[in-house]
Amino acid sequence: MSIVVDKIKQDWVIQAYEDTRGTPHIVIDNWYNEKELKSVWHELEFYNLQKNVIKANKTTDVARDENNKAKSNAFRFYLDSFYTPFGLKISPISSCMYKQRSEQFKEIVKQSMPLHENNFRNTNHDSTMISYYDKGKYYKPHCDSVQFTCLIWLFKEPKKFKNGDLKLIQANQTIECVSNRMLFFPSYLKHQVTKLSSDKRIPFGEGRYCITHFYNWEGTSAQ
Repeated sequence: MSIVVDKIKQDWVIQAYEDTRGTPHIVIDNWYNEKELKSVWHELEFYNLQKNVIKANKTTDVARDENNKAKSNAFRFYLDSFYTPFGLKISPISSCMYKQRSEQFKEIVKQSMPLHENNFRNTNHDSTMISYYDKGKYYKPHCDSVQFTCLIWLFKEPKKFKNGDLKLIQANQTIECVSNRMLFFPSYLKHQVTKLSSDKRIPFGEGRYCITHFYNWEGTSAQ
């Protein structure tokens, strides 16, 4: 069952899929407003100029199969590798995370996945990863080792690729890759990115970006 709430703050269009099947998730279109979107694109284009953006199969943090083979061949990096904690405050991508911490968003979580609301409210740690997919890139079925996963997709128009959609395995649902679309779900849900295809090579920077925010809870030492 879905709950659709149209045209709320910042022209969000929400589809919230409830807990009834144990696969709750929230889809919001128009996630960034016009000003935010412009700033985020400037940041992504800056990263395109860097030489230390590597493929997931060259890193140690990517999900792997029983043979220790990486499940993804997309490009990826973490914002922490570019910024100090203070510097993160000037990152448009990082600063836009106020949306997920807003009471409005928490209320959407409460309505659509009430069994998870307190867990999300109590998360006290987050990290941000940027992934980039062009022709032939994919991410096989996997789960994330945190509590909540937030994905935001961006690509330049006109769209130069096919597929690149996200499948929620247990929900038996495919979420179409739409630019400026956000997907939020508990990280235990197994998911995959279908392989991108194109009739010809996609110029770097004109494929599929995914901004991933991970939310977790970390204990603090007693003083």
